[in-house]
Amino acid sequence: MKNYLRALSFLTIIPLPHVQWSAGGRDLPAAAVYFPLAGASLGLVLAGFAWLLSFFFPPAPVVVIALGLSFLFTRGLHFDGLADTADGLIGTTGREKAFKAMEDSAIGVMGAAAIFFVYLLKYALLAEAELYFLLPFALFFMPLAGRWAIVYAGAWFTPARNQGLGDLFLRELRWPILLKASLSVLVLIGFLYWWQPYLVIPVIGGCFLALTFAHILAFYVSRRLGGLTGDILGACSELGEMMFLIGFYLVLHL
Repeated sequence: MKNYLRALSFLTIIPLPHVQWSAGGRDLPAAAVYFPLAGASLGLVLAGFAWLLSFFFPPAPVVVIALGLSFLFTRGLHFDGLADTADGLIGTTGREKAFKAMEDSAIGVMGAAAIFFVYLLKYALLAEAELYFLLPFALFFMPLAGRWAIVYAGAWFTPARNQGLGDLFLRELRWPILLKASLSVLVLIGFLYWWQPYLVIPVIGGCFLALTFAHILAFYVSRRLGGLTGDILGACSELGEMMFLIGFYLVLHL
């Protein structure tokens, strides 16, 4: 329970004043076991708001509010990682220039464009009539898939540099943590199979696409930069959410 609360405290702005961290954030890798559950907790809040708002508003404003709440509850943690990753990987050519761009607190043109297009696609998919009918389910599993992608990518690849919280997190993130995190996801999918069995395949398809894309991105970054950073993990989360929605929609549509 302590590590679940730590994961929730790290990934969201939910006030948890009694959560204690050891010096240097050494509890973070153990808390990663519960990253998918923390994402599901956020998803539950988003799904609840969307369900209530759907009685008063048409699809477009409901989706905008849901995405806005997602940004608010996560204080833009992964939003910033996506922007820095785009600035570093697309806006530069050399390794050191990429690190310098990612460390810059200002958002560049590539970062702003990445945020715009990713969120535009999320909005378009969530507001689509066929998916909007299942909006609460999509919003519940979307953050889960994104946080699962963080743990997945981190367990496969090593850190790029020996500094920062991202380095500590990546060095301690091992396969047992990924397996435990994956088990919690399977439990939730098992519950979904009992409750709404027709949604299991779309959810699995979305999660598969999210993890696959996270692996491709992390592999590319590891080849180019020599490993991952905290910003890359944030990008894996945001892009993982986007790819989940793509997979979820495609399976439903097909």
